[in-house]
Amino acid sequence: MKQDIDKLLERYYDGESSLEEEKQLRQFFQKDPVPEHLQTHAAQFRYFAEARTQHPSLLFSNQLAAKMNPPAPGPVRRLTNWVARIAASLALLIVGFGGGLLYTQWRSDRNEQQPTAANGDVTPALEMKKVLAFEQTPKTSASERIQAVNQSYELARVDQDITQLLINTLNFDANVNVRLAACQALLRFEEEPGVREALIQSLAIQTDPNVQITLIDMLVSIKEKRAIKQIQQLARNQQVLDVVRLKAEEGLNRLSRGGTAPS
Repeated sequence: MKQDIDKLLERYYDGESSLEEEKQLRQFFQKDPVPEHLQTHAAQFRYFAEARTQHPSLLFSNQLAAKMNPPAPGPVRRLTNWVARIAASLALLIVGFGGGLLYTQWRSDRNEQQPTAANGDVTPALEMKKVLAFEQTPKTSASERIQAVNQSYELARVDQDITQLLINTLNFDANVNVRLAACQALLRFEEEPGVREALIQSLAIQTDPNVQITLIDMLVSIKEKRAIKQIQQLARNQQVLDVVRLKAEEGLNRLSRGGTAPS
């Protein structure tokens, strides 16, 4: 069983696990006792079960419910599908930050168990630059790029090359899951030069509702009032989904109540 769970964890953190495999992992970590070497992973997978009882704010829920009951059945069906997809993405965002920390510990444990590479100088930063470089993107899979993004959690310090790689990945990667991973990783480096501004400007670039909502939540969480203009544009844009406009309106209300954010 230990070997099977270790393999499933490896597939999970590589972004290659199936829904059935992820269900197996959740069931495994719901049981007691969890082997000592796997206890660092237990909190993350147990949180999935607890997250099902979590709900958006009352204002957002009421507004969204009202928007989901127009007379015509077609739009309701399309909006309902998008809401389901976005709700899943938001749940992943909630556990994503903790998952990144667990990923770091997991990689550290595995590295201690494996022989050191012959060259001895391969660092997470170099691996990231190798995989996420613009010219390498067509040659790599989405799971490889997600893994490279997650390696940023292993870095105590970053340089401008790393943050720019993450910004480019957020804005231009063809895979939405990779973009979401880069978005979450950038929050860890929000005090680095240019990162907050890049998150604000990305709102004007992104068209996927999952990424739009994630960016709004992130900018509100760091109380970035400079984002108000971009969020207002989303709130007024009739071409974006209702759920995005509602999230933008909620974000504006929260920012207007909050204090001044650092520049």
